[in-house]
Amino acid sequence: MVKAGDGYRFHITGLTHDERGYPAMNPESQERCVRRLVEKIRNNAKQIITLEESDVSDADVVVVSYGITSRVAVKAIQMQKADGIKVGHLRLITAWPFPEKRLRALASHVKAFVMPELNFGQMFYEMQRAIEGRAISYLIPHSGGNVHEPEAIHQKIHYAAKHLHAKETSK
Repeated sequence: MVKAGDGYRFHITGLTHDERGYPAMNPESQERCVRRLVEKIRNNAKQIITLEESDVSDADVVVVSYGITSRVAVKAIQMQKADGIKVGHLRLITAWPFPEKRLRALASHVKAFVMPELNFGQMFYEMQRAIEGRAISYLIPHSGGNVHEPEAIHQKIHYAAKHLHAKETSK
């Protein structure tokens, strides 16, 4: 495949293209081009995955968020810390590739994950897959039109922490 600036003319669209840069919507071209792009991303996942973490090293509960929901999550986490719960925050800046290795590592010591989403679980199920049942996970779905109220996230964090405490005291 030629690169931009190599002296060749090529056509740029959202379509797949052949080696000359012309649209080629046949199964062979589609397979070759899409596979190339997917492999390129997978092979460079370490450089692509971007996230922010705060207070996750000793957290019992970690809130995983992305997009505008992250701002609301920060407020809810602040409210929860005032209640004395050890809660951390993992903000996904890139959504794909999904940071499954990092989540799996966190699941080795975090007891619960809470994920507020402006949908009904698109990323939540990726998170569950990554943590492989090593921790409890809670979804806070939202149909959109506006964002979550911080109180809704605060309540779910509190619920998760309360159930963890009850589980530990019953051992």
